[in-house]
Amino acid sequence: MVGLPLAMALLSPSAAASAAGENLLQGRKPTRVQQVRNGGVLTDGVRARDGDEWNTNLTAVFASGRAFVEFDLGQTTPIVAAYLQGDNNDRYIISVSEDGKRFRELWAAPPHDSPGLQARYTSSLRGSGRYVRISARDGDGAYSLSEVQLFAERPSVFPPQLRTQSGTALAPRLRTAILLLGLGFAAFLLLTERRSRPRGGGAAAPAPIAAGHTLCGALAEAYPPQSREVSLLRAVSAAIAVLALLRQAAFRVRFPANRTSYLASLWVSAAIALGCFYNVGHPQFWNHAEGRPEFIHTWDMRVYYPFAKYFEELHYDGVYLASVAAYVDNVPGTTLESIGRTEIRNMKTHRMQRVEDVKADIVRIKERFTPDRWESFKKDMEFFRQVMGPSYLPTHHDHGANATPVWVLFAKLVFDWTPASRGVLVFGGLLDLFLLLALFVAMWRTFGITPALLAITVFGANDFYMFGTNWGGATLRHDWLVYLGFGVCALRAERWLTAGVFFGLSTMIRAFPGAALIGVVLPGLWWLWESYRKKGRLPELRTILERNQAAVRVLVGAAACMLGTFLLSGILLSFDAWVEWWHKVILLDSDVGLNDISLKSLIGGNDWGVVANLRARRVLYVTAFAAAIAAVALACRRRPLDQAALLALPLIPVLNNPANYYSHFIFLLPLLGASMVRARAERKAEAASEISAV
Repeated sequence: MVGLPLAMALLSPSAAASAAGENLLQGRKPTRVQQVRNGGVLTDGVRARDGDEWNTNLTAVFASGRAFVEFDLGQTTPIVAAYLQGDNNDRYIISVSEDGKRFRELWAAPPHDSPGLQARYTSSLRGSGRYVRISARDGDGAYSLSEVQLFAERPSVFPPQLRTQSGTALAPRLRTAILLLGLGFAAFLLLTERRSRPRGGGAAAPAPIAAGHTLCGALAEAYPPQSREVSLLRAVSAAIAVLALLRQAAFRVRFPANRTSYLASLWVSAAIALGCFYNVGHPQFWNHAEGRPEFIHTWDMRVYYPFAKYFEELHYDGVYLASVAAYVDNVPGTTLESIGRTEIRNMKTHRMQRVEDVKADIVRIKERFTPDRWESFKKDMEFFRQVMGPSYLPTHHDHGANATPVWVLFAKLVFDWTPASRGVLVFGGLLDLFLLLALFVAMWRTFGITPALLAITVFGANDFYMFGTNWGGATLRHDWLVYLGFGVCALRAERWLTAGVFFGLSTMIRAFPGAALIGVVLPGLWWLWESYRKKGRLPELRTILERNQAAVRVLVGAAACMLGTFLLSGILLSFDAWVEWWHKVILLDSDVGLNDISLKSLIGGNDWGVVANLRARRVLYVTAFAAAIAAVALACRRRPLDQAALLALPLIPVLNNPANYYSHFIFLLPLLGASMVRARAERKAEAASEISAV
């Protein structure tokens, strides 16, 4: 019996040495993953070939510098050597911790000169820990690793000899699948016709199904898709819709389109486009408190939620001042002096200032609140701070809230009664989707299924520069667009007062939709001018009102709605709120931002010399401005009111200086085409009826 313990004692040093020379991460599953796709491959013992593509089935892709993977070694373990293979031009960080909360950097693997995936390794580390965190920084932001190995003792063979495979690049495969989907629908549309089953037998109908199946597989493997692939998917969804329209218009007599194929293609196009607007179902933000992706548009809602709920205290100038004051109260050990050099935007001037420069304003902002309201505000802002983590303070650089007091009234109905929480904000973020679906039904009923599906396709498929995101997950960002669309539908249905009410409401929420009311007026002005030229004098007021009764009713409805909402918002909030809002609009319109899409940004550019550029190019600007007004005015001559209202919408970026996301108004323009086609058909029918009567 003595021999066994003695043998074990003799063998234990060599066994320990063997264990120490093994990869500490071999076969371990991550215990925590943040913004990393395919993290399990990091410990499978397989590396890619040197120089391979960074995004393959063999790599774990880190979505940003905030992404990381954590492993639990089970106990505190020394680490002396490390090996990893990652994208060449980035820096990869190995950090260790005893408690899984406070990590210290152990090794920063430097960039490599050669392209593609490249190995980095070291055997001179001096550290220990139970928890290991792997992250990335610097470089080009395209972070990926194929393998990570850590050692408590330098192995006899180092760097380790690993099994090598060639990876399959996921992004090109996904892009190929997206393009094949477009090809599948092209075949489906071209090889089917109205009077028979699909030509080619089973060759045409299964084509989009097979392509869709391939796309789903590629998307699942590469999920979440990057912005390039989402943009391509937008383009293909638009291409499917265009192909369907061309197929419907071509060969109407000899080879008419199959209506089922046509409508199925449009439905798929609209569904894909709307899915792209919501980033193909992948939340675009990160919940740092819970360590998972977040649907809520936190960057937008951290401004608009408090702005609406606490408007009586914050007005248009206080969101950032109060947020900083709450931050100091909520974060232990934080003082205004300790964050004095942090920059925030002054909402009265839109200039950046340090906290230390507006310290007195931050202190005074609390005086606007009662003690109970201040405690409530602090709790709400603490929710956003926890969810946004390190991204919270940088949001103080934005330009704040610019919605009208009428919008505030609507938002208060959602936010006033509840504390900031994920459930409340997700519900708020879904309101826009519900409104859009309601508008879809209204467009379907008034204009037909084809224009409605095309409108949804344009809404989701347009790819105006959005800094990699859009307003999916924000609250009531598209309400003005929906009301504008309801107004156009009401015009088509000849419900003039209703149309005016919706146009007035939309205008009172975002101001831009006032362009539609200009369109409503223009046909009447043309009639007035033509009457004057014909008779040499203006018609009597009674004649003018009778001849333009529809437009007058629209304007009356709009005026009543605008006056009513103005008075209501002034009484419930304050009439000074409108003065503050106007000052805010003047500030926004006086400059050109990077994301502005307007005639002013086109002529003046968006660099620091925009004011000087506009001054030097004022002849160009005035000429383009006048030409745009004239073009819209000419286009509206003798048009039905629904067409005139839609034709005037392109004046929005001419008369104003809106940000990119306001250009979504273009999704209503397919209704213009439908109205014009229907009007042409009605004129032909009338002409045919007159001929037959003769």
